[in-house]
Amino acid sequence: PQNLYILGTMNTADRSIALIDTALRRRFDFEEMMPKPELLNFNFSVNGKNVDIQKLLETINQRIEYLYDRDHTIGHAYFMCLSEKTDNEKLTELSNIFKNKIIPLLQEYFYDDWEKIRLVLNDNGFIKEKTIDKNLFKTEIFEDYTENKKIFFIDYNAFEEIDNYIRIYENTDQK
Repeated sequence: PQNLYILGTMNTADRSIALIDTALRRRFDFEEMMPKPELLNFNFSVNGKNVDIQKLLETINQRIEYLYDRDHTIGHAYFMCLSEKTDNEKLTELSNIFKNKIIPLLQEYFYDDWEKIRLVLNDNGFIKEKTIDKNLFKTEIFEDYTENKKIFFIDYNAFEEIDNYIRIYENTDQK
């Protein structure tokens, strides 16, 4: 009927169902909905340090677009809940967003390539390199095998420090 509108959403990951995708595209109009960081025009301060959420998302997405593609940029919806929180609650919520949504998403995008994830986050301290105990293996083969091997871990304590969020976008020229 003329008065019926069907709205549906599809992530780029959903494109793996190609036959359904093709069928839907033949029958419906599709409107691309890219992230809108301008909707995140709120900041918050803790201990005199200010986090610019809009600049944070813009910077992350510019790096993702460069290292991967534009279809994998992160949507503004992850951060919308911050507008309803107090400044102290925002830091806790931002920590949860990164720990439970952003970092796992980046792990999936980059297939656990921790160096690329560190690039996206501007090596802000969330992902750290683990020191390898050279005495773990008592063989000469170990040195050949591990010459360029790096092991990374997520430092969950780093999510509680406001400076680490600012480091994501500091020293960048945003237009």
